[in-house]
Amino acid sequence: MSDRAIVLRNACIKLLSATEADPEKSHQHEFNGVAQLEQIFGEDSFEREAVFSLRGEAITDRAKVTWYDARRKHPTRSEHRLYFRENKVMARAHEGDNILIGFDNANELHCVLIPSGASGHRNDVSGWEVTADVNV
Repeated sequence: MSDRAIVLRNACIKLLSATEADPEKSHQHEFNGVAQLEQIFGEDSFEREAVFSLRGEAITDRAKVTWYDARRKHPTRSEHRLYFRENKVMARAHEGDNILIGFDNANELHCVLIPSGASGHRNDVSGWEVTADVNV
C-alpha cells in the first residue's frame, strides 16, 4: 500500500447495510446501481479489475467487478448493479461501514472500505452520495 493519498474523481460513498456486508444475512456481493453510480459508470455493462482497500490499514486486494443491468430484458425498466468478487477487504466489511467507490486519475477503479469509527467515516449518508474529488 502506498503512503501517498489516492485522489478519486467522481466518487460515491454509501453506508453499508447488513445485506451488503454480512455474509450470514446475504451472499449477494453486489451494490444496487442507483443514479449516483450510473453517473460514474454510465449505462453500458462492463467487467474490470478494481483495487479494494481498507482505510487506515495496509490491506488491499484486487478483484473483478461487473457492472450490469439486472433488468436488461425489460423494455422500460433498468436496475443496474455492481457485482464484486469475494476479496479479503470486503470480507472485513460490517453493517455501518462506508464504501467509497470511484476512479483515480489513471482511470483505475477503487473501492475503499472505511470502517465505522475510522477517520473519514460518515454516519450521515443514507443512500449513495456523489462526492467531488476525494483524497483517500
